[in-house]
Amino acid sequence: MNKILNIILSGLLWRQYKFLIISLVLLIVSVFVIGQVHDDYLAYAQSTIESGGEGPNVGLSFIIKWGLWILAFSLFIFANHLANARKEKQKAEQGSNKTLRTLLSFKRNKTSEPAIQKPVKSSKPNSSDDPFAHLRAKEKLRSYADLVIETHEEKEKKK
Repeated sequence: MNKILNIILSGLLWRQYKFLIISLVLLIVSVFVIGQVHDDYLAYAQSTIESGGEGPNVGLSFIIKWGLWILAFSLFIFANHLANARKEKQKAEQGSNKTLRTLLSFKRNKTSEPAIQKPVKSSKPNSSDDPFAHLRAKEKLRSYADLVIETHEEKEKKK
């Protein structure tokens, strides 16, 4: 059962964070490759110095290595920022941004002061196009619960 749960959670995490995971793996690989190339260069510089030659400029290699690392980190942050902005834009376009905060703010707006509804202009609806047109033309819609409450209140008043 645990393996099934792990597979399901892994799939959900992969779907949600695929770009972040791939970009993080690329960042780690690039940092490793840059470090290995720099180590090879330092070994080459050491061997040329030992063979009696004037060694290459080692200080510049460290500047290049750190510059490439900073560039790799910057690209990682920038790419993930763009990907997150694109995801948020897609969620906003789809209207499926159902986070807890939006759900709670919707509920808060409903429980607080009721919104003033504009009366719908009563034009003759074409019932063949829209089966609910007659409901949209009404100023106030009442449910079965509203009717029960009203009859209960009327009975209370009569007593």
